[in-house]
Order: sequence, then structure tokens, then C-alpha cells
Amino acid sequence: MVKADAYGHGLAELIGIFTEHADELGVATLEEGLSIRSCAGPEVPVFLVSGEKDWGNRGYLEAVREAGLIPALGSVDELRLLGERLEDHAALPIELKLDTGMGRLGIQERDVDDLLRVLDGCPEIRVVGVMTHFASSDEEDLSAALEQERRFEQMLLRLPQRLMHSAAIHSANSGALLQRALGRADLIHGTTVVRPGVMLYGAAPSAFLHNTPAGGRLRPVARWTTRVVEVKTKVPGDPVGYGGTWRVDGEHPARVAVLAVGYADGYRRTLGNRARVLIRGGSFPVVGRVSMDLISVLVTDAVRVGDEAVLLGSQHGELGTDTIGPWELAELCDTIPYEIWTSIGPRVERVLQPTPD
Repeated sequence: MVKADAYGHGLAELIGIFTEHADELGVATLEEGLSIRSCAGPEVPVFLVSGEKDWGNRGYLEAVREAGLIPALGSVDELRLLGERLEDHAALPIELKLDTGMGRLGIQERDVDDLLRVLDGCPEIRVVGVMTHFASSDEEDLSAALEQERRFEQMLLRLPQRLMHSAAIHSANSGALLQRALGRADLIHGTTVVRPGVMLYGAAPSAFLHNTPAGGRLRPVARWTTRVVEVKTKVPGDPVGYGGTWRVDGEHPARVAVLAVGYADGYRRTLGNRARVLIRGGSFPVVGRVSMDLISVLVTDAVRVGDEAVLLGSQHGELGTDTIGPWELAELCDTIPYEIWTSIGPRVERVLQPTPD
């Protein structure tokens, strides 16, 4: 899964790696699919797994067809509308999305008979895959996910053999892959398709899985860095930042560094007076409120203007070696790594660097 600009990491920078190692790619929107085609060849299948699909717009359909994208359809009405648009045109490959308990997109079990009637009447629709999506495969209690798997198998058994013979069956997202207790319905049908998402970028999809051996083996692929732009000495009682929410206390002066990052870049305002950054391998607390473009950090005399500051990721330096992981920032913001990564703004440059030996 490479939607949302490869989960905020930069699709253009990573597309070469993905096309080298993945047989298929998944995105959410037409625009994301077209961006892949603009920087990669037509060889790798690209699936539109969610998002708006404007089948009432003939230009949308032609763009999907011209780019060779494979949409996932999740309702009988959507299939019917697409079939009407495809009359007297070449067949279009699609995936069927089945709702087994997510309660979001997907064809429900009670609609399977209508689904089959529509497919019988629309030979231009060619089903190449059937999928469902787990709502809680990343939780310790897998009862709901196992029930989804049971429903998925029931629905698959109602689909004709001619369709099943040629379709890839898949349900395994990052949570299911890390749990290793899910995906049996897929295996029964001989699939070789899985849908890793957040785990590709080095984070488990839940705090529970983050603290398991499987989640602990994941290593974040991104480092988010900035630079120290100013260091000044503040005397006792001096405020820092909007509202003066942090002041130098005690009887001694303090060294405060200003870093070039703020909430306009995706560094959450919530992190003020809570988060830490790494400079020269040492850990230093963020003090005061996060501004639109700047944050302040309480530092020592070792820190200089121009030093690299790590907001997310690892750093080794004269003061030590440390790591700020995506779950650390996520928990400070009461959210998940997905939101931390995808909130990093476009003015933060994405640079592909080789992995150190």
C-alpha cells in the first residue's frame, strides 16, 4: 500500500524501491494512481482500493482505463453504474470489496444475489480480485477479526467457480500479517496476495502489536530532521514561546535552541512542553508552545547553530545514541503513526538515502 504519498514518506522518492520489490501497488485515488504512472512504467498493476470513484463522469472512466488502473468496487449500485458506462466498450478489470464487519465500504452478504445478477448482465466487468478489510486485526482479542474471516469465507463460497478461479483472494493487512492467526480464508483459495501498509514503513498498526516481538522487529524507514537556527541564553524567569507556558526556573541561566520546524510542517502543537528531540545524539526536551514555523528546545552548551536535530528517527553523536520512534510521538498526540507521518507537510523535503552498512 502506497496511498497518501506512501504514508507521507514520499511516493516519488520511493517508487523505484516499490516497483522493484512489489508485484502490485495500492492507492486510494485516481490522482495517486496517475502519479505512479507518471514516474513508473505501465508494467506494475495499480489498484484503487478506496476513495471516490466517479463513474458518472465519462472522463474519470477513461482516465482509469488509459492509466491501466484496477478499481475496487464496493456496492451493487456502483457495479451497475459502471456496467452501464462500459456497454459496447472493452472489458475493465476490477476487484470486488466485500464488507464482512468493517461497516464502511463493501458489498454485504445480503447483497450477494444482486451482485451476481449484475455481474451476469455486465460481461464487460472482469473480476480479477476479491477482498475484505479487517477492522480489528491489530488487537489482542481477535474474536471479531476471526468472525470477519468466517463471513468472508461464507461469501466466497457463494461466488461462482468461474469467478473464483481467476480472482486473487486477499484480506491480510499489516495487523493480520503480524498476528499470523488470520488470512486462512485467503490461503484456502491459494492466494499469494497480501496487503502490507503501515508495517512497510516500520511501525506496527497498534500499540498492542508495537509491544510484541513481531512489532518490535520493525524498524522505521524515515528520519525527520531539521536544523538549529539559533541558540541563546535565558535568565531565570524568562518566558519561551506564545503564552509563556514555559519559563526558566531556579537560579541559573538556561540555554535554549530554536529549531526550524512547526505545526505548518506537521509537528503537532500538542507536542509543546511534552516531546523531545535529538541533537548530537543527546535527548533534549521541547519547551514552550510549538509555533507555526519554530520550536524551542532546552539544551546544553554542546549544541551549536547548524546542528542537525532529529524529530523522528535515530541519531548517533558525541552525546550518545538514541531513537525517537513513531509510536512515541503518536502516543504524545493521542493518535497513531499513520497520522503522524501523513501530517508531515509538503515543505519538508523528502530525500532518499542509502541504508548504512
